[in-house]
Amino acid sequence: MPKKPLSITLIDAKTGETAGYQQDIPRYPASVVKMFWMVVLYAQIESGLWKNEKDFAPYLAKMLKESDNGSASFILDQVTGTSSKPKLKSEKFQIWKNKRQQVNRFFQQAGYNNISIIQKTFPIYYINLPEPEGNESQLLGNSRNWNRITTKHAARLLYEICYAKQAVSLQASKKMCGWLKRDLNPKVWQPADSYDFNPVRTFFGKSLPHTRVQLHSKAGWTSVSRTEAAMVVTENSKGTYILATFAQDSAYADDVEIFPKMSRLVYKRMTSRSSR
Repeated sequence: MPKKPLSITLIDAKTGETAGYQQDIPRYPASVVKMFWMVVLYAQIESGLWKNEKDFAPYLAKMLKESDNGSASFILDQVTGTSSKPKLKSEKFQIWKNKRQQVNRFFQQAGYNNISIIQKTFPIYYINLPEPEGNESQLLGNSRNWNRITTKHAARLLYEICYAKQAVSLQASKKMCGWLKRDLNPKVWQPADSYDFNPVRTFFGKSLPHTRVQLHSKAGWTSVSRTEAAMVVTENSKGTYILATFAQDSAYADDVEIFPKMSRLVYKRMTSRSSR
């Protein structure tokens, strides 16, 4: 497999030790970006901007459990006060773009440097956008400026949400971590109709022992990339680690076993480490 398009970050949550491979290179995160939009939404909920948190529950469920692009589009529009429209004239486009960039500024102020998470994920069928058009295409520009996150960013955020529980607040972190919880029971994830996008079947969770492990994750997959950020809690909470892997190449996108194999290797090493 090609190594140049691969980035990995591994954190031993209990000791704080980290390891990485090309982990500071910004890469396209696919649907892992939806975890970041969730955090911005909960920050706004806690600030009182939204009165009824329950209104967002159906969208959060579909965005984070099924990786639904339509729900993600709705949430990004809500937190930035923007929407997908026909092309805008220069002045109006700059105003619109500045609003969308709120999500970048939110994380940049927390030290997430060189992050860009302003692009929606496609296709979005409810607004008839199979690919970026109109102002969404303007936002991409000629350089095709897609979202860019490092594996270090993704691992750090998952650590802050699910382990340190300090993303936004303790209460918000518990709720967000709940949205990221995955059921490893094969009866849940093996059926072919268990979602068009399955967050376990071709990802880290597939190779983990389902009766002894807890998994919280967000995965992404396109024709040219496979990505995932996950927190794994081993048997009896002896060990906890966060693994983030971005593979920006069709070789990884097409290989349905590579992420499970990576996951199994790391699990064996980390459980051996925690038992010493």
